[in-house]
Amino acid sequence: MEVRLYATLRPIVGGPTLQLETEPGASVRALLDEMIARYPAMQAELFDGEGRLHNNIHVFVNGRDVRYLGGLDIPIPEGASVRIFPPVGGGASA
Repeated sequence: MEVRLYATLRPIVGGPTLQLETEPGASVRALLDEMIARYPAMQAELFDGEGRLHNNIHVFVNGRDVRYLGGLDIPIPEGASVRIFPPVGGGASA
């Protein structure tokens, strides 16, 4: 399954996309666990000390934030688009 990453997450995995072996129907949590197993630095980027997804991290499945779909335990449909956004800030001052 292809996962697209943005901003500060890209250097951790070495690029904008990551191919994972997560099977269709697996949960978002299983996908994130696989990602962390391959890239342990992702743990601190994605989760707080109590194992909760940071409030400023957004995981989208088919364009919808998983927080509004039922959380990390929802199954990922076959052929789904998965994207992970860290907090992004900046820009030019006027």
